[in-house]
Amino acid sequence: MIVRGRGQYLDPQLIKGTLRFAQVRGSNFSALQPANKFPLTANAPAGTNTLQLSSRPSWYQIGCLIRVGVTENFGELHIIQDLISPTSLDTVDPLAYSYEVEDAPVGTFTSTIDYIPYVTLLGTPANFFAVAATASLQRRILYIESWYPLVPGDVILASNNPTARYSLAEYALSRTTLVGTRPGVGFEPPTVYRYECVVGSGSGLLSFVPKTGMPLFLKAQPMFQRSGYSTGDIKIDPSIGPCLVDVFSGGLLHEHDTTTVLGLKTYDIFGNQLNYVEQEWQQILANQLIIQRNITSETFLLWQRVQGHFQLLKTGGGVFQAQLDSNGEFVMSSDLLVPPWSSATQNGWVVPILAEADVRMTIQFEPQALQVYDIPHSVLTLIRPKIVADPNKAPITKIVIAIKGSPNSYVQMRQWSYDGPIVNSLSYYILGTGAAFGLDRWLAGGFCLKPLFYDLNVLKANYSDGISGYDSGYIYF
Repeated sequence: MIVRGRGQYLDPQLIKGTLRFAQVRGSNFSALQPANKFPLTANAPAGTNTLQLSSRPSWYQIGCLIRVGVTENFGELHIIQDLISPTSLDTVDPLAYSYEVEDAPVGTFTSTIDYIPYVTLLGTPANFFAVAATASLQRRILYIESWYPLVPGDVILASNNPTARYSLAEYALSRTTLVGTRPGVGFEPPTVYRYECVVGSGSGLLSFVPKTGMPLFLKAQPMFQRSGYSTGDIKIDPSIGPCLVDVFSGGLLHEHDTTTVLGLKTYDIFGNQLNYVEQEWQQILANQLIIQRNITSETFLLWQRVQGHFQLLKTGGGVFQAQLDSNGEFVMSSDLLVPPWSSATQNGWVVPILAEADVRMTIQFEPQALQVYDIPHSVLTLIRPKIVADPNKAPITKIVIAIKGSPNSYVQMRQWSYDGPIVNSLSYYILGTGAAFGLDRWLAGGFCLKPLFYDLNVLKANYSDGISGYDSGYIYF
């Protein structure tokens, strides 16, 4: 069992963000669900162009690609030609088949229809506004205009013959860099977004060379996206140290496979993005580690004591004090870091130390080498423990702090202040992919933070009286 702080839900009501092909349900703790597939509410005979839906959200627009049939995978493909009423639309071509929603006589409650036909929004209009100048990159790097902002994990529907709707194939995008916008014209929205994208699925290449102006579609996958810094970022509480970023999500029906794609932007206190690498949004996995945080002094009360004793002094807002044993030794550790901390880049902290007598202090981020500090007595000394960048990227699995000095003397260790820009706030997106079509397929909630270490804010504990010492395994209230 790993003892951690209580999860901090950052956005339980999913506010200050934008929805795309999705809707939010619930008030105190909201959930995101797809809004891209709705049943017919009236019979649609073969040859008609008019469809009556139970609901028609705003993203069902002229020029969009829809499928009429019992699922999003089987049925006729059509293009929306006109929007007749809040719950109806016209297609460019007439229906090839009839679709019935009720065949029982009026006034009865029986029907022989087993499957209700749906109108599924498959894609919204987009196009290739340019082609890569280098021939070898034309099938990998794509220049796409879209009615909606794009993010890593989005999927396009494209073909060498886009008018042949059944030839459209799916291509996932691994990189989406905004390069500009233009005003919309005609039936387009007020702003059309232009992106440089990289194909991320399959071989990483389109099966054809695109041409400027060639149409395609953005697959209608449900998404919630927070706005950027100052308008939609979420500040992280100062009491939270290193933590994991996670979200609850999943499919509701076992026979339909859904996947949740997560994206993250992190900012320092001045609004500078800290995780920009080739593009603004960085796709992440669940339980993404944020290590660039301060570690409060009280955190160490919940570590494993090996030798000596410790307590927390009320002075200075809470100062951890280690008491060396009769042999002049003190050892404590955080035995298991889950998930292991990355050593791909250097991360360090600045720690003020005050010792009653001269001591030698060692800190080890296992399996890295010991870091040794000689601390003079009665002088506030700053040390800089760090995780050293490792070319082999061996993960950090354990932290051990040891002190050697005069028997029964004390050493005070104050807050570990991160040595560099601190992740002060974040923005995020949640994207449902795969079979995330319809109200009963997929749900997701807002991001939460899972602190790696317990602290007294969660336990609502009191400070030590300055005499008694906390022993590992005991919690004082």
